[in-house]
Amino acid sequence: MQRVFIETKYVGNLTLPNSLIEQLPEKIALALPVQFLDFLEPIKKQLQDSGKEVLLFKSKHGKYPGQVLGCAVEKFVGDYTAFLYIGDGKFHPTALLYENEKEVYCYNPFNDQIEILDSSYVEKVQKRKKGQLAKFLSFDNIGILVTSKSGQNRSKKAEELREKLEKADKKAFVFMADEIDFNSLENFNFIDVWINTACPRIVEDFKCLNIRDLKEINF
Repeated sequence: MQRVFIETKYVGNLTLPNSLIEQLPEKIALALPVQFLDFLEPIKKQLQDSGKEVLLFKSKHGKYPGQVLGCAVEKFVGDYTAFLYIGDGKFHPTALLYENEKEVYCYNPFNDQIEILDSSYVEKVQKRKKGQLAKFLSFDNIGILVTSKSGQNRSKKAEELREKLEKADKKAFVFMADEIDFNSLENFNFIDVWINTACPRIVEDFKCLNIRDLKEINF
């Protein structure tokens, strides 16, 4: 099957609110998903006109300066105090926070919401993960999420996990899709715990474990 990737761009105006700019530290690394990249230069100028020093986030997997890819974020070296992420959801900013351990100021242009992700957010996620691991040890019906997407498909790992679970007297169910619809997963209410083998950032939007989390309990 041939795939064609079409970049979707945000249509509308995008200007940072003064209430956000006033909160930002002096040195900022700017990161945006592809749909907002057309506004990169005006936003950079707005920040610089307000006295901020701006670096553009760089990724070896990104096609453009400033572009962030949630599944492929690595440590970003530079003279900056925090990130400014423009977009919706926690998929990308969480990746920035995990890999760089610096605050991420998030601005959602769709609802003008401002949120700051810091170490306390990581602690919250870790606490949630411990709860999921406890459920994994205590319950028997395990759902394994697999994507058919190129570069994320880990069918072999999923099958190895299924066999290991069944040897541990647990019931394992493998769910494969190109796009994983979290709302649809709620229909399978017999599943006690979900294990994700696709993009690790999925856990930010849906309560589940990444397959690598099982190493923490030597499973």
